[in-house]
This record gives sequence, structure tokens and C-alpha cells, in this order.
Amino acid sequence: MKPLKSKTSAAVLMLVSCMLLILILPAATGTALSSQPSASKPVQAASKFVFHYRTPYFPTRLTASSAWADFKAADYGSIGETVKAKPVNGDLGLVASDSEDGRWIPLWYTTAAAKAIAETEPAYVTLNPNAKLSLAPGSALKWAPPQPGGKLVALAKWKDWTGVLISPQTWMSGGTVYRPVLFWVSSASISSMTMIPAGVLSKDSDVPTELARNMTEIWLQKGEDQARVQKLLGTPDATEHSANLAELGDPMRMGTTWRYERQLAQFTVSFSKEGKLEAWKWILPADRMLQMNVYSGDNYTLTYDFRSMPAGLTLNAKPVWRNQGDLNYSYLIGATNEVLLLNGDDGGFSGMHHDSSIYAVDRASGRKLWQIDAGFGMLDAFLDESSDTAAIYTEYDAKKNIYEHHVRELNLKDGKLLWEKLLPEGHQLQMYAAKDVILLHQVADSAQASGVLTVLDRATGKQLWNQSLRGNQQILRTDSEDPYILIQEGLTLKALDPKDGTKVWSVSGRGDLNQDPQTHPYYSYGTIHLPLEPWQSSRWFLIGNAWMLLDTESGRVLAQYPWSEQERFETTNEQRYILVQRSGGSEYFDASNIKETSLYDVFEQRVIWTLHGKAVSGAFDSTRLYVVLNGLPAAVDRSTGNVLWQMPVTTTQSSSPYTLDEMAKSRYAVLSKTVVIGYGSDMLVLRKEDGGLLGRIRDNLLDFSEAHYRRGIEGLLNMSGGELYVGSSNGGLARYQQTELDRLLEMMK
Repeated sequence: MKPLKSKTSAAVLMLVSCMLLILILPAATGTALSSQPSASKPVQAASKFVFHYRTPYFPTRLTASSAWADFKAADYGSIGETVKAKPVNGDLGLVASDSEDGRWIPLWYTTAAAKAIAETEPAYVTLNPNAKLSLAPGSALKWAPPQPGGKLVALAKWKDWTGVLISPQTWMSGGTVYRPVLFWVSSASISSMTMIPAGVLSKDSDVPTELARNMTEIWLQKGEDQARVQKLLGTPDATEHSANLAELGDPMRMGTTWRYERQLAQFTVSFSKEGKLEAWKWILPADRMLQMNVYSGDNYTLTYDFRSMPAGLTLNAKPVWRNQGDLNYSYLIGATNEVLLLNGDDGGFSGMHHDSSIYAVDRASGRKLWQIDAGFGMLDAFLDESSDTAAIYTEYDAKKNIYEHHVRELNLKDGKLLWEKLLPEGHQLQMYAAKDVILLHQVADSAQASGVLTVLDRATGKQLWNQSLRGNQQILRTDSEDPYILIQEGLTLKALDPKDGTKVWSVSGRGDLNQDPQTHPYYSYGTIHLPLEPWQSSRWFLIGNAWMLLDTESGRVLAQYPWSEQERFETTNEQRYILVQRSGGSEYFDASNIKETSLYDVFEQRVIWTLHGKAVSGAFDSTRLYVVLNGLPAAVDRSTGNVLWQMPVTTTQSSSPYTLDEMAKSRYAVLSKTVVIGYGSDMLVLRKEDGGLLGRIRDNLLDFSEAHYRRGIEGLLNMSGGELYVGSSNGGLARYQQTELDRLLEMMK
């Protein structure tokens, strides 16, 4: 752990840039021999030290006999930070920390002399044969260079000394990122110097990617000015909206992200509206293991993605419009021909949130029409296309900052309040809808208590009827188009007339009671319903030992599939076909160990074909089925199950059993000659013919918050009538025209 630190006001006002030296040849293995024994001299008697320059934390104490493998920074301290250290002698100080062994710092950076470090333009240099590298100017700890005669990069000066940084021999190990380490050499020991042109990541730069990465790890600090960053890195290849720059629970802060894109590596830097550097990320090919958002030391703003998929260059596709929300996640949850209804969520931990909202957007212009803020309470919404209204339930009043249960019926186009009910406190409530009514479910406080179902007239908000619910009676989620209220009691599902509660039909099953997995927060088992698709009267229900595809208007069983503890399925975009996942190694279903997936025809009751591993998000297109197969986009022959193509990867290993599986963030949108899918955090475009990656569409960060898998899969990427609607994890909702995307992508081919 990095020690606790605090800012000192004097040092905060002092802006000292760091320009350094980086070894660009591979470091030699072996021992670094000091030219002198380490001196023992007290530098500062106090137990507190203030950094006057960016200071490396060494995981072990450096000595004259240290191996070059030990020369690596586990973290860096910033200018103005104060650390507590045990009494020390010599060049190094042992910093108090939560770790068993502590960490070591070069004490010279806590002296006033370090304030005089001055930056220089970067330059390649070579050293004289007898040159030594010092821990700090004048330090007794000195070593021969790891590669005598090797080329270095000069970036800073202090009097007659030049700063030197050497890359760690192993810079990524066990999930820990190690950064270059600062050393110093007498300027008189430099035998030659060649200037490096500014803009080390610009298109015409010949600076190797590894060297450019080392430079950014030393150069860039939070708060750097945008102009300086551009001088150092060059003109970006793409500019787009940033992710939310605020801490969780704080108001959203948007900025600008620059992208520098090379064939095998990409680098992003994000700035505030004031033009100050806020965060940066390296996107690199994974070698042994896929890992996302790895950070260096305690610096959560400097991160690394080690991706196994190809790097996608940014495609400059412009949307018809883009709406910017005020919370991280924007999910489409409903629509009419004129209005889109969205759920905003700040992405709090474990499926919860500090802030949430329901808001409406004009479908033609992207203009926000109205918004209901729900704070950190529960909320739900049901759109009624026939009346152009939306029913909103909130359990918390964000304006009053108190818990109050409200149900409101709003005009969809302008948000005008049609009626409102303040509900009793002290009970957990759930809201559903059916044809012309709103359902309020007062959940039972205990297994012995009874719940209450109250039915309101949708037009007026007046109560039509209510009834008590026994402990084993469960109200199933229905929507505004559903003709009946659905209640499951044990092995029986019955439909009630919304007007008076009389039973219309019922269906019974056999066998044991089983928990319906369709409410699972991390998967989309069972029926998948996309918000732009027309309402369907049929969907799947688990009743006893059988899945039943029921027509909810008549109660007729259209198809059945036997329940198995080791199986789960999800629907495709064609009703008769489902993708059945079968796990291995246990009598119960294990989502991290899917043995095989079968395409099953529910009407003919037969398996069409079976694939090894897990296949989800199925979308048929003519003779093909597009799926995410074992975490990777793929195309399968719909008749034979032969895999036609699958996205190539550098590794299938990941840092957890779920990382690769979690890369897909949406279902497919199928265009004329390409398919689009949210993958990683990008909106990727793949060729239909061979799965070749054409690139990522700019300005779209696709992700969903924890425990909101279904909301993300159903609400982030939707297509209807030649229009593509894309939600995001930075508050944006964009509309694209398919014809324009097809035209741009045809040019890319």
C-alpha cells in the first residue's frame, strides 16, 4: 500500500515539470555495481518529508549490489505531498506504510535543491564509457549503465547533471504495473546528443511505442495544461467526449478525450472543460492475460487495458443528433414514434446508485423534453403508447431529500403532470402496468404477513380494486400493452382482468417449484425484449419443471422446454429459436463453466446444432446467426452450426472467469454489409463476410453498471426503421442513420 499523503500549500503553488532520461535499449540482466560505497549521512531529521519533485517509491531498498531488476517504481509521489518516514541515514528513506516491508524513497527529492530541476527538449544521448548513473545528483549510490554504450533520452537538467530514467526489466507482473525510475548522470559524461522532434505520438513520429509509453508515464501529471500535452504528444488522431470525470456521487463533469492510435497500441488523455489533464490510459495487446483498468500504484487516473482483441481505429461517423444526459449511464427503455424514454443511472456499486432519473427525448431532434430525478431511491417507469403517457414510480424525493413514495402519470411529450399519488410509508412497493391500469404491489414484510395488490385506473389514478396476496403469490412483471394481470401461485399461473380482478385463464405445471432466472442481475436468461420492437403477446414463463411459451392474451401454451438445473437459455430475434447453454462440472448451473450451447427449435422440439462453449446475443440474418461465442463476436451458419468466423484474439485467458465473457455490452445491430456491437467500451464495426474489424465509431462509450446486465443488453444498442440508437456510459444517447453509416463503411472497405 502507498503511504498516506497530504498536500502542503506552498508546494501546491510550485509547478515543476519533469523532463527525464529514458533507456530505450533492453536492460541487461545482472548486478548494478556502485562506483563508491553508499555513504551514511543524515538528510532530514524530522519524521515528515515533503516531495519537491515527483519521487519514486521503490519496493525494496537499493544498495551498491542491487540487481537492475530491482530498479523499478511501484508508484510515484507528487510535488507537494507529505509522507511519514522512519528515522533514516544515507540516500534512502523508509516510508511508513500498511505493507509489511514498507517502501523506500530517494531523500534528495525532499530537499530544496530538487525545486531547481528544469525541463529540456527531449534528445537521444550516448554516454562516455566510464559514465555512472547516480540515484540523485551527488549521491554516493552509483552504478554502471545496464547497457554500456546504449542510447538514452535526455529530458531534464539540474545544474551540471542530467536526469536519467531506465525502464523496468519487467514492467508488468502479477497485476502490478511498475514504472520507469529516475537516475542522474554528470552532463560532462554525455558524448553525443540528437534532438527528438516534438509530438512523440503524432502520425509522423518514429519514436517507438514503448519509449513513448515510458515518456508519458513520467511526463504526464494530473492538472497538466492541454497545450503542453499537445506539444509533448502531438496532434491527436481523434477527439471525442470524455467519460464522466467526477467521483461517484458528485455531479457529472464532462470533458474532452484525445486518442492517439497506432496499429498495436492506443493512448487516450482526458481533459476537463478548463483544459486540464484529468486521466489517461494505455490500450495495449494482451500477452498472457486479458486485464482491464489496471492502474499504477495508487494512481487511479493512470490506467492500462490489456486487450486480447485487435485495436480498432476511430471511424468519424457523425450522428443525426446526440443528447447529453447528466448521469453516467443512459439506457433506452421505451419509445413511441415521437418520443424516447430513458433511464439515467450514475452506476453505484452492486446495482445501487446515488442518483437516477427517468427522462424523455424528442425522437426527431434529440432535445430533452422533461426529467424526473429519483436520487438514490428505487424507481420504475412504464410507457403507454396508446395514450402518450408515462407512469413513473419513485420512492425518494430528490428535491426534498426525504423518502416519499410517489406515482405520477405524465404527458409523454411535455412532462405535464396528469395525476399523482403520495403512497403510504413503511412498506416496500413495486409498480407494474397492464392495459389501462397501474399495479401497485405492497410487498409483505415477512413470510407470515400478506402483501397487497392495488389497481389504479391509468387515466385518472383512482383505485379500481385491491386484494390481499398470500405468501406464495407472486405478481409477474407486465407492461402497458399486456391485456391481463399475471399472478403465479406455486405451480399455477393465472391471468386477472385489470378492471375487476376476475380470473380470465390459468395454466398449471408439474413437478418442483424452481426460481425463475429471468430476473438474474448479471445475465439475460429467458425472453429478451428490445425497447424498439413491437409488443408481443407471447413470452416464456417457468412453471414447475417446464419452461412455457405462453400467449398472454389467450393463455394458450405455444411451446415448452423442459427445465434442467444445468441449463439456461435466451431467445434470439426469431421466436422459434432459442440458444440453450449447458454447464458442466456440477449438478447446478455454473455460468463460468459453460460446456456447450445448442440452437433449439421450440416448435419442432429438436436441437439444430451444438457449439462448444457459450453462445449468447443471437441475431439471425439470412443464412447466418451472429453470436458472441466464448466472449468473442462470431458468425455461424444457421443450418449447420459451422463457425464462419470469429474475432481473432492474442489470448483467451483473463484476469477472472468472467472478464472475456463480459466484453460484449450490447446485442448486434445488423447493417447492409457490416454488424455493429458494443464490445469492451467501444462501438465496434465488423465486416459480415469475414468478421474483419473496420474500427470503432467515435464518441460512443458503451458499458452498463454492475448488476444491470439486462438493462444494458436491451437498452444500449437498438435499431428500428433504418435508425440506430446508441446509449452510453458517459450520459450520451445518439441517433445514427443506417444509410449514412452504410455509405461511410463502404468507403472504409
